[in-house]
Amino acid sequence: MSVIKTELRAEDVMTVEPVCVGPATTIRELARVFEEHEISGCPVVDQQGRVVGVVSKTDLIRRCAEGTNDVPPAYLFEVLSDQGEDDDSEVIPEPLVCVEDFMTDDPLMVRPDISAATVAKEMFERRIHRVIVADQERFPLGMITSLDLLGVFSR
Repeated sequence: MSVIKTELRAEDVMTVEPVCVGPATTIRELARVFEEHEISGCPVVDQQGRVVGVVSKTDLIRRCAEGTNDVPPAYLFEVLSDQGEDDDSEVIPEPLVCVEDFMTDDPLMVRPDISAATVAKEMFERRIHRVIVADQERFPLGMITSLDLLGVFSR
């Protein structure tokens, strides 16, 4: 009797159709995307839909903590805070800080047929928490996070 061993591939563990943002997405819009979709990171795509980077909550918090030459950190955190539901409340003007200012430009991308074990090894060696699964033209097909891999390998 022969035993057929199948190896899990990236496409077996990825979250399909990942939520994406553009490089011109503001920090306030990015925070909303993360909250609304209950995610901690996502691919950054150009106008054609091709991956140009990746951005995470950690990147967002780090950028706010650093501030900019013109904007102190406290102000950026204030921009991200709830503005309240009162129509009379004053809306804090958002400084022009966009995703392209702090995203990772050259994210790790893998093909859907690569082994999940290879993805896990790469993530460990590079000390990263998310990988974009993309086709040859850099169109995002899915996302694999460290939690996705923990879920698979813990079974």
